Amino acid sequence: MSAYPPAPYNPLAAWDAVPADETSEQRKTREVAEESARKRSARIDEDIKADRAATAALKKRVVKLLVLGQSESGKSTTIKNFQLAYAYQAWTNDRLSWRAVIFLNLVRSVNTILHIIGCEMNTQLPSPSSSTPSSPLSSATSYESTGPDGLPLPKEEPLGTRHKLLSMRLSPLIHIQRDLEQQIGAGASEVVPPASAPNQADTSENDAAPFLAAERQGRRLTTEFAVPATWMDTLTKLRTHDSPDSENNQSERKLKEVMGTLAGCCVDIKALWTDRTVQAVLVKRGVRLEDSPGFFLDDLERILSPTYEPTDEDVLRARLRTVGVQEYSFVLEQGQNDVVRAADRQVGRIWKMLDVGGARTMREKWYPYFDDLNAIIFLAPISCFDETLEEDPRVNRIHDSLMLWKGICGSTLLNNVQFILLLNKYDLLSRKLKHTEAKVVDYFPEFRETQDVNRVAGFFRSKFKQVLKMSLLPTRIFFAHMTSATDHKTTAQIMRVVREGILRENLRRATI
Repeated sequence: MSAYPPAPYNPLAAWDAVPADETSEQRKTREVAEESARKRSARIDEDIKADRAATAALKKRVVKLLVLGQSESGKSTTIKNFQLAYAYQAWTNDRLSWRAVIFLNLVRSVNTILHIIGCEMNTQLPSPSSSTPSSPLSSATSYESTGPDGLPLPKEEPLGTRHKLLSMRLSPLIHIQRDLEQQIGAGASEVVPPASAPNQADTSENDAAPFLAAERQGRRLTTEFAVPATWMDTLTKLRTHDSPDSENNQSERKLKEVMGTLAGCCVDIKALWTDRTVQAVLVKRGVRLEDSPGFFLDDLERILSPTYEPTDEDVLRARLRTVGVQEYSFVLEQGQNDVVRAADRQVGRIWKMLDVGGARTMREKWYPYFDDLNAIIFLAPISCFDETLEEDPRVNRIHDSLMLWKGICGSTLLNNVQFILLLNKYDLLSRKLKHTEAKVVDYFPEFRETQDVNRVAGFFRSKFKQVLKMSLLPTRIFFAHMTSATDHKTTAQIMRVVREGILRENLRRATI
């Protein structure tokens, strides 16, 4: 009797065992099949290894950035500046597609004026749900009574018959606006959180940065036309050089009809915009369209020319609110620094820039995009120190940016992500300090210096820097720049510095 118990039955070994009655022919056939299986398995292993290597190489080539900031902070314009500076061929290919958006911006400005003078003639305030461009002013701000030409406006002069006639002749623009919106894409409403106590401004971190908290219910606000993130696919069909299918031809015909109608209204639009009484009404209502995004009323003749093609500056100034997340992917086409060129000689750098919605109810959707980032570009408009959020009029916009910045700095998922702070709309801040009665100290009592634009901008920079110092990583490298996003030449220099800094950090990580 054996001293050891019998080995347990192994069904796999039994299945793999050589049959006891195997013939020599069967053995040869089996060995050929086994060798073929081994080679096939080796090829699969090599393919998997190659795929992993390709994925790793691609990951090293990709620079992924998330562009964050509240609504109307300049996120889209900043991405446009990157494309214009470093992916100019792709930018040029898409530039003509922006005609419809620029026409829409122009028409909306005219319809805003028509709505305001209509309310003025009827002694009614504008409806809060009207589809008008958001004004860059708060009700507390008072501009000097001068028109765009700098001349004083009449104190009190009633709107008369000529204004009614202008309104009647320009009434077709309401339908033109709807047609353009339909061409660009179906509109979408924003979801706005319900208000808290009437006299209590909700400025907590959870409300400014809801990606750190659970999603909340809301009510709808339809103050501005918005399109899905896929709007550019639809807009591209409006290019004249696209394939000549019936859908493209129909879209181009509609756009030409719009251009013809607008050209026929050019004289009346100019008369409306330059009318001294109309300008006085706009000042009275606290509306300064020339400081709003998407303003083109001073370029009427050029834009309504039959041969008009958008310039780079036109595209930078164009305004279109999007809902959802837009991803821009492009290969850098130039290197202007030794470090950058050294990186680009081996493999082209692919940049992926994500533009996410900035309204408060969109921010809880940011969280999934915090993974695998190289950098965050955070935009904080500093010209809006006297303005409130459109979705919550009790909250100061800079206070909201500070709370949002605090939430970003406090996210543990972003511990290894480079932060770049762009204090945007420096040009509008300078203009506001010169031409309005708004005082920074009225909104930020701790500000004790003169209202010099550099001192004010430095004050706000120190506020954001202090938030970072109080965060989980107070020693994080901090880059802050003053920007005017629509000033391409100045912004291009800043974008170059930002780009090179991100690439240096990317190279440093690759060597760790």
